[in-house]
Amino acid sequence: MPSQGQTRGFLLLLLVASCAILSFMYSRTSVDIRRPFSVSQARNRGARGVVPSPCADHDCIRLRNRLANWPEGKPRAFVYYLVRSDRVPLFLQSLKSFDSHFNDVYQYPLVVYHEDLSASKRDLIRSSSKSDIYFQTVRFEVPDFLPRNLTQQSCPWNIGYRHMCRFHAILVYNGPIVDGFEYIWRLDDDSNILQPMKYDIFEYMDRNGLQYGYISIQWEYPPCVVDLWKSATDYIDRVSISPAFFKQWRKNKIYYNNFEVSRLSLWLSDDYQNFVDYIDRLGGIYYHRWGDAPIKTIAVSMFVPRNETHQFKDIVYSHKGIIMEQH
Repeated sequence: MPSQGQTRGFLLLLLVASCAILSFMYSRTSVDIRRPFSVSQARNRGARGVVPSPCADHDCIRLRNRLANWPEGKPRAFVYYLVRSDRVPLFLQSLKSFDSHFNDVYQYPLVVYHEDLSASKRDLIRSSSKSDIYFQTVRFEVPDFLPRNLTQQSCPWNIGYRHMCRFHAILVYNGPIVDGFEYIWRLDDDSNILQPMKYDIFEYMDRNGLQYGYISIQWEYPPCVVDLWKSATDYIDRVSISPAFFKQWRKNKIYYNNFEVSRLSLWLSDDYQNFVDYIDRLGGIYYHRWGDAPIKTIAVSMFVPRNETHQFKDIVYSHKGIIMEQH
């Protein structure tokens, strides 16, 4: 029969273990959304006259120098891709269509984010295009506030896909290379512009006071957005904001953002950064595969007036070989 001291020790150990379990559960489901945003000092990073963050690599410095000599009256904008080494041949097809149907004429810088492109593949990409190309290395990992051995609970996509979602929703805006720019255009390595574009898409955005441009609206697969809309509703209620058109937007309806032109100030704003930090810390990107498209769709419906969004119905575009229908 255990002594009184052994019994006390066992009870103390049980109490500590219980507290640890409760702490873990709380960290997964509760986020202090009132705390100051700390992912980056984002406010006004795209504004003229604001001192940009220092660059740490050659291509960032090169682009910063180009920005210092930017033509007067031309929107300060760049285009970006996220490219995997094994998908370079596919990307080169997309790059060819992008150059021939837009950038050979308008000559905006192109930023290629990657994890592991060799020097020979970077040289191949540069030699295959007339665009001025800048490479940025990214490192993907599960964020520190989530367990290393997390279990994916729904939506059967691999961990690399979830890293990609977090990159497009969050990480792309944290690097210093975006500083000083006003607009950003995201394309995928399997995006193709099929006919010549007859105007500068960034000038169109700027002239018409637009914050968000897209081509297609689709429906998200419900198991991939478990609790996402509920979490956004909770956020709206707790911070007492008046969303632009979130309440009129149908759940699981998304901007298909493999073609996405936007004002950087939208993503660098305190509104977006605080919201996406809250979403990030809930862990749903990894537990449920909350995608960048639904996350950013919700943000646009919360923070952007409907008349500052625009569907480009005159651009003939395909993704994964499928011409996008325009509803």
